Amino acid sequence: MKTVKKLVIALLILGFLACENTPTPSPINPNTNTGTSSLKDTILKNVSYGASQKQVYDIHLPAKRDSLTPVVLFIHGGAWKAGSKSEFDAYVNLMKKEWVSVAIVNMDYRLASNRDSIHHEEIIDDIKSCIGNVLGNKGNYHISSKMAVTGASAGGQLAMIYAYKYNDYNNIKCVGNLFGPSIISDWTWYNSFNLWLGGNVSDILTEYVGKSWDTTAYKAVSPYHQVKSTSQPTIIFHGNLDPIVPLYQSQWLNKKLATLNVQKEYYEYPAFHGFDATQSADVVKKMTAFFKKNM
Repeated sequence: MKTVKKLVIALLILGFLACENTPTPSPINPNTNTGTSSLKDTILKNVSYGASQKQVYDIHLPAKRDSLTPVVLFIHGGAWKAGSKSEFDAYVNLMKKEWVSVAIVNMDYRLASNRDSIHHEEIIDDIKSCIGNVLGNKGNYHISSKMAVTGASAGGQLAMIYAYKYNDYNNIKCVGNLFGPSIISDWTWYNSFNLWLGGNVSDILTEYVGKSWDTTAYKAVSPYHQVKSTSQPTIIFHGNLDPIVPLYQSQWLNKKLATLNVQKEYYEYPAFHGFDATQSADVVKKMTAFFKKNM
């Protein structure tokens, strides 16, 4: 009997010592790519998703990607009728360093043009087609269907309106807006002359929407008027010296998101219509953390 007791005590002591010597797991580094595949970092340029030369995208595929790899879609600005995906190259590179396990799509789209009859609906169709092409190739790309969408200036408006109103594949999980207009139906803004844009704001909005002032049509493309309590978490960045897109539009959207209890973050910077290198790095850092949390 004493022998049995001694054996039990010895086993308990060994068990205790084993627990004491078990190393504490190191915390997971959120910037580490935890994928298990042997795939290498890959960049595909100018992947076509339509017949137009503008219907192309670049996709940055991380190493070790797999079917759980999230995707971020970038949409450039340029008053809807100018600009290109190359304007976002610096932001793409910043995000790749900040979030090594994400896939990034940087798209071009057909630009608004009265001559070519390209307006809001055609641009939205391009966003839908681009996302559809990415999802159609997710097996080849080795990525998930989960996507965040972000854009700057007109691209910020497009990112928000697509997420809030369309979201054709029900895969947009969160939204980023960099100084994009949220109230296209802003009569005061519509009637202003903007030296930075070199003309009347009404001319630009008319070409984008496809018609001159129409309250119903302009509200229909305004993220502020399309957001609802079930809308995706949204992060907003705006320069408080912005001479092109009124700061109050982002402030009002921020308040509406709060009223609707939509998860959101809002940041202002001492900046014009764009951010310097330090501010841009901070934007990407904050946006990446927000996207990770909501994907």
